[in-house]
Amino acid sequence: MTPRERRLKSDFEKLKAEFFGHPYVKVTYEINDEIIPERYFVNYSGIKSVNSKRNDDEGKRTIEYINEHKIEINLHNEYPKIKPQCFMLTGIFHPNIRLAHPHDICIGDYWAPGETIVDVIYQIGDMIQYLNYNVNNPLNGIAAKWAKENSEILPIDKIDLRQPEIDIELK
Repeated sequence: MTPRERRLKSDFEKLKAEFFGHPYVKVTYEINDEIIPERYFVNYSGIKSVNSKRNDDEGKRTIEYINEHKIEINLHNEYPKIKPQCFMLTGIFHPNIRLAHPHDICIGDYWAPGETIVDVIYQIGDMIQYLNYNVNNPLNGIAAKWAKENSEILPIDKIDLRQPEIDIELK
């Protein structure tokens, strides 16, 4: 087994352990020929964010609240040396998510190979809620401008997606 395959297997095991039965995050995946997932689909349910629709009559944008979010994470051949490719599959209005196709998600300017897919899933969950966003280097300049002008209503939601450790007392 190559170092990359070991890492993919480790990530897979961590994902299963972390998100099994999670109240807000559901992870599904595609299996390749090696039976180690390289492509994940994540559904965030019950956490609020915003989407924007253009009002054709006035040319203005209308902001609406949304509670369902789906992303795709692709662990390309250069992963974990290079950060995974992440794409938003549902509409969202966010400075760090490209409005145009392919709707890629900027998970940061710097990547450390020690970061895991679990970390990425939590980071994107925080981004969806506007707990984490960058208006200085945006993929969506319109959303960055909106976030600057509406900082008093941010974050949109404040759900801590990280599940507490369960303490079991042995007697």
